[in-house]
Amino acid sequence: MTCRRTSSRGKNLSVILSAALGSTVAFAQSAPPAEPEHEPATVQLAPLVVAATRSPQDPRYVPSSVTSVPLLELRVAQIPRLTDALKAVPGIVVARTGATGGQASVFIRGAASHQTLFVVDGIRMNDRSALYQNLLGGASIAGYDRVEVLRGPQSTLYGSNAIGGIILLNTTHGCGPLSGRVTAVGGSDSSWGGTAEASGGTRTTGYSAHVERYATDNQRDWNKYRQWGASARVETIPVKGLLFGVTARAQEGEFQEPGSRTWPSLGTVNDDNHLGTAYAELKAEEHFTSRLTVGQHNRHYRFATAWGTSDLRNRRRILDWQNTWTPVEEFEVIAGTNWETSRYWVNHSPSSDRVTAAYASSTYRPAKQWVITGGLRYDDHGTFSSATTGRAGVTFLPTATTKLRASFGSGFIAPGIDDRFGVPSWGQRPNPALKPEKANGWDVGIDQEIAFGKSTASLTYFDNAVKDLFEWQVIDFTTFEGQIVNRAKANLRGVEAALASSLTQSLRTRLSYTYLDARDGDTHQRLTRNPRHVLDGQVTWETASWTLGVGGHLIAGRVESVSVPSGYATFRAFGSYQVTRQLKAGLRVENGLDRAYEEVLGYPALGRQVYGTLEWSF
Repeated sequence: MTCRRTSSRGKNLSVILSAALGSTVAFAQSAPPAEPEHEPATVQLAPLVVAATRSPQDPRYVPSSVTSVPLLELRVAQIPRLTDALKAVPGIVVARTGATGGQASVFIRGAASHQTLFVVDGIRMNDRSALYQNLLGGASIAGYDRVEVLRGPQSTLYGSNAIGGIILLNTTHGCGPLSGRVTAVGGSDSSWGGTAEASGGTRTTGYSAHVERYATDNQRDWNKYRQWGASARVETIPVKGLLFGVTARAQEGEFQEPGSRTWPSLGTVNDDNHLGTAYAELKAEEHFTSRLTVGQHNRHYRFATAWGTSDLRNRRRILDWQNTWTPVEEFEVIAGTNWETSRYWVNHSPSSDRVTAAYASSTYRPAKQWVITGGLRYDDHGTFSSATTGRAGVTFLPTATTKLRASFGSGFIAPGIDDRFGVPSWGQRPNPALKPEKANGWDVGIDQEIAFGKSTASLTYFDNAVKDLFEWQVIDFTTFEGQIVNRAKANLRGVEAALASSLTQSLRTRLSYTYLDARDGDTHQRLTRNPRHVLDGQVTWETASWTLGVGGHLIAGRVESVSVPSGYATFRAFGSYQVTRQLKAGLRVENGLDRAYEEVLGYPALGRQVYGTLEWSF
């Protein structure tokens, strides 16, 4: 809960620079955005990343490829949606079925969409039987104070579904005097919405809360989206060394699904997600910390059409016990156990699953310039037996401005209940012999501070091999009945590069580029929906009163079928003016050149949109 307030734009320059140097740079983190003096920003005393080791670490010593998404900069650039925030991270492709509210999938380093794991407040949010696509399609960044992307196989720390990587999100921690903001937005396609956020605390208690509402008609017929969300966190320290806390999050959306251009299928999607956690943390001096977390995630997906209704429910209950031991400054051990039970209802037909896991990871600094990490995990799944995964990494700091890193990890994805035991109402037959997907991946990289600390650059090469991929196989062509089988493998390799600069106090730039060669391991054909080139950039100019910026996103060399390449480029512009000490007015234009493109074949993306915002801070 330790934090501090600052209103000086340049006060934390060296701190932000060290954070950018220590992890793969996706955004300009070399200087925090300018803020009016009345609105102090809450910053951590030290730049830390959590996803790489499940414990706060100085990013300079982390060997994994991890990006901390700067939420304050996203707010300055008027980027409200999580999908748009993730598009700027190296190695990531986000594909949505058309407009806001449609299903959105994340592809990390060419891995399939179900091979990305979302972790919210320490809880795994998706598996093969409970997907994230509808949740992500309408998710905003409101109510979060940490968003991190950890790339490469990460099952050793997080279990199933982390072959491509993980996306970690934490609900806002509150501290200091009560502060917050109320934002209203309106614009194209009859869009309107509002968000209210507040946080604060005392020396022993912190709290935060947010509530949001958003509605849009989008641009196709029968394509309206209505969504609301809320979050809260309360934590307290009753005695020294003991912390208790609770979090709650909810998102409920209703989306009119028109189907694709070539296969119209009108229906209504309702997707509700509710998450609650409670945790206790005991800290014994500076050497040992034990944290116990209990959580429950409920998801209800309902797709209603003229020909029928699909009704999916999932209830997951989690118990996670993690211990961190630091006997000396140079050595740290993290070990714990995880227990999950899941209950699924497919069109009211129930089934269940369970997971029991144990993991251990260590970090060792044999010398000032060297850091070595390693770990093992054992998962026992009720549906397919067990899996053992491992990870290792090394960091070398030859100079104060250079970091060399390398890491290796393995991953797996457990078959879902429907994968193994079928869904008769969907024409899906059982396959009890289905094996888990498995992956081994490694990367090497360099992070370099340049231009006397005014810029940071990063370059990473990665190589992942995945086998026993899940694929649909038709068994009866008269009824189109089939089953999920292990039939394919994939080779995924490429390069990630990023550059972030703050040449003056007012001018900031960021640029990220990914080269990807994702191929079927048997046929060597390129995998669909994985572009060869992804480029994202932004330039921001900011003074005490004005903010102006432009950004662009390029997809090139994409294959939507085995033989038809496609690509697109979009541009956005944004600006805001500080009307009074508490009131800010903003304007943003998305897809400014009104390009026609499709992130998913057959689903037109939105054309040009214009939105205005008013933000009142207190």
